[in-house]
Formats: sequence, C-alpha cells, structure tokens
Amino acid sequence: MTSHKIPLSLLSLFLSLSLLVEATPARWTGTVTAKVKGFSPAQVWPFFEDFSNLYKINPNVDISYALEGVYGHPGLIRFCSTHTTTTSPSGEEVITIQWLQEKLLAMDTVHHWFTYQILENNVGFTYCKSTVKVLPINGCDSYLVWTYESDPLPGQTPDYLSNYFGTNLQDMANTIKKILKSKSKN
Repeated sequence: MTSHKIPLSLLSLFLSLSLLVEATPARWTGTVTAKVKGFSPAQVWPFFEDFSNLYKINPNVDISYALEGVYGHPGLIRFCSTHTTTTSPSGEEVITIQWLQEKLLAMDTVHHWFTYQILENNVGFTYCKSTVKVLPINGCDSYLVWTYESDPLPGQTPDYLSNYFGTNLQDMANTIKKILKSKSKN
C-alpha cells in the first residue's frame, strides 16, 4: 500500500478554508407579496418607476431623492431616510434616524420590474439586492412581488427581515390604492 504525505502548509490551508466556510453564514433570501385590488399594473407601475421618490408611496420613509444618475436608468442612486421615536428609561424622547443609499441596477418598464442594491447605510446591511415586480392578477388587480437576497443583519433574524420588507410592501400597496382611488373619484 502506498502512503501519500500532504505538505503541512497545504493541510493548514485546507483547514483554514474549511473553518472559513463554516463561519460564513448563508445569505438570507425571501419573497414578500401584496395586492393592489382594482388597479392594473399599468396604473400601479408608475409609482415604482419613480424610483427616487419612494417617500410618496412608503409612509415609513421620511425623505428620498436622487443623489446621482439618470431617472429610470441603471446607475441611479437614491438616498432614503426614516426615523423612529422611542422613550428612554429616564423619560426623554430618543429619535433614531436610519438611512440608505440604493442603486438601481436594472429596470424594465414594459414588464414592470426593477432590481436595486443597497449600498452605504447605517442599518447594518453589508449586502442586499432586491427585485420588485408589478404583475397582473385576476384581470384588473396588481400583484406586488419583492424578492431579496441579503447578508444577515447583525442582531436580527431572517424572519425580522422578511417582516420588515413585507410590512413596507403592504404599506406601499395600501398607499398606492388610496392615491389611485382618490384620483378615480375626481
């Protein structure tokens, strides 16, 4: 029987790499959905196509605007900010501001979808890429689909992120429906 010797440096490298693979957490992936009943994708899509002005449809966003790039084109970077107000143990009001820069990677205005990636932020994202689609359902309704892939958020769970995106998408669906209903009454 032949004996093979593995150089110590190669063995060390192999062990280091296998420890690194074990220590690297898997990315979180998911899909959240919402419906906008009574309004077609052609009516709903313009709200999402207006990538820079997320604050108009997401009541959780205080401000959003284009930092650089061309409206509707890959490379456009938007800035978004939101805040939460809590009370400290001493009874003082504490305001926490969260902000993100998000880059539009692709947009298909015919098939009603876009893909973007979170860049700089103070939320804790090291990598997060999402695609939002506005699809037809039941002939006259819209089905919003948000898929995402993210590195784990420090101190959070995959369910937290799914709930976060799901709540935001449902809030956007509700706001869009409210705006479209008010326009159809006029």
